[in-house]
Formats: sequence, structure tokens, C-alpha cells
Amino acid sequence: MKLLAALASPRWTVGVFVLLAAGALGVLEFELSATLAMAPAFTLLTANLAASIATNARFRRDLPLLVFHLALLMLIALFSIGRLTYFEGTTTLTDGTEFDNDLLSEERGAWHGDGLSTLRFRNEGFTEKFPERGNLHATYNRVRWWDDAGNSYVAEIGDDIPLVLDGYRIYTSWRRGFSPLFLWEPDAGEAEYGTVQLQEMASGGSGFAPASDWQLPGGPTIWVMLDLDNLPAPERGRRDALGAESVRHHLIVRLDNERREVLPGETIEVEGGRLTYAGLRSWMGYRIVYDPTIDWLNATVIVAVGSLLWFYGRLLRRRAATEDAE
Repeated sequence: MKLLAALASPRWTVGVFVLLAAGALGVLEFELSATLAMAPAFTLLTANLAASIATNARFRRDLPLLVFHLALLMLIALFSIGRLTYFEGTTTLTDGTEFDNDLLSEERGAWHGDGLSTLRFRNEGFTEKFPERGNLHATYNRVRWWDDAGNSYVAEIGDDIPLVLDGYRIYTSWRRGFSPLFLWEPDAGEAEYGTVQLQEMASGGSGFAPASDWQLPGGPTIWVMLDLDNLPAPERGRRDALGAESVRHHLIVRLDNERREVLPGETIEVEGGRLTYAGLRSWMGYRIVYDPTIDWLNATVIVAVGSLLWFYGRLLRRRAATEDAE
């Protein structure tokens, strides 16, 4: 009990703030892991709060006050577990292609496993709906996903409506663009289809045309730029896949010092094989988030707020009763 009483001292609470400041400095100045840098502060805070609950007799006499501090302790524990198990990554998928665990960026906690490798979903295309007024618009992306038994389902997601698979929440992002589809026929080997995800277009269809480099399988690297004859600017109403199926366009393909203009269906001879432009598609960016504590955090916050309402509501009722008695 003496050890608990010493650990419950407010001096340790001050030490928590010192460790938090040191951790923040380490993250900003020395690029330390935020989880590891903040771990000492949250460990001390958990011990300090738990010791205070165990040694403070007032908590045992006052149920709403006890519930509130237990909820605070639970929030700290859940936040720590969440930081150790979380995952957040980004990826892009061309219309009609399946997620293959290829990520553009990722952050994960030290305890996060390899559950990402079990995710199976495919981009089935997206629709943008523009309001009558304002610049904000909604994006609805159709995705096909498979369960463990191999059954397939279709869901519609957005930047605020996720597809939840094995605890992973999959959202659309603001990133999207055009994706030409090619048929590559090498001189030696089997023919295969491939896509190039061109850079995002500037807002409103202005700025540089989308372009990208592509390494042909077993062949040279080519540079591809999309030249749109009727650049599709956002319009009121609905637009499917940036208008990829109907937009008039051609591709500018550069190989070494040679420049060619290619229409859908045309074939060009390159070193090592033949490249046929099959048509224009679109691609969508995704944000994948995993946090197993989110529902528990929400429930704990509700309990904490409820206990505070209980505590202060009781004080107000007592004060009103005293004033009436006087």
C-alpha cells in the first residue's frame, strides 16, 4: 500500500507531462517512432492513475466518480493497445483489377500481424455525383469481395463508407485517374495485358496532362501521356469513371527519342515485341485502416460521459434540494 500511495502522488503526474514533452521532441526532431516515444509516458500515466484509484478512499465511496476514473484508465489502455496493433496504408487499383497487397505507403504498430495478406477485393468502377451548387461531390465505388468460403459479394463504398473485411476498413481516397490498358506480345513468351496508372489530373481538368513511365515485362521502358480531345471537367449531375469510356483521346508514347501517337486498337513495334493499346480505363485510390480498439473506445467514451453526467447531475439535484429547504 505504501508503494501504491507513492505511485499515486501528483508528482508522478507531473512526470507524465515531462515524458510526453520529451517523446514529442523525439518524434519531431529525431524522427523516432511515435508509439515507442510515447510508451514511457503512457506506461507511467497508467500506473499513476491505477494507483490513485486503488488508494483514494473517495473513489470507493462515490460510484460515478469511480466509474469515470476507471473509464479514463480503460481509455489509456485501449489507446496504447491501438497504437501497438494499428495499420494504415494506401493503394491504387485499376478498374477490374484485384488487390494484391501492393501498397504505396504504410504505417503499422509493433503488434500488427499479417492479416492484410488475406484481403480479397476488386475495383468494379466508380461514379461521381456533383451537386447543383458547390465544388464538393460524392464518390461511390463498387467493389467485389470474397469471403473465406470463396463466395463473392458486391458493396458500394466511399471516403466515409468503408468496406470492412477481417477488421480492416477500406475507404476510397481523393486520388483517381486514367489507366490505359495494353496488350504486350513479347517475341519470346506469352502475351499479357497490363495497365499504366497515369498521374492524377489537376482539379477542374486544368494543368499538365497525366503521364507516367512503364517498364514493359522483359522489354524497354516507355513514357505514356494521355492527350484528351475533350478534357472532361466536372459537371453537375453524374460521371462514371471520369468518362473514360466515352472521352475522345489518343496516347503519346515515347521510347528513347521516338515519339508516337496511338489510338485505341493500334499496335506499335518496340524492341522485344509488340504493344497494342486496348482502351482507356480508370483507377481509384484506397485507404486501408485497421484499429481493433475503435468500438471499445467509443463505448468507453460513452461510459465516461455518462458517469460525468451522473456525478454532476447528482450535485445539481442536491444543490436544488438544499435551496428548496432553505
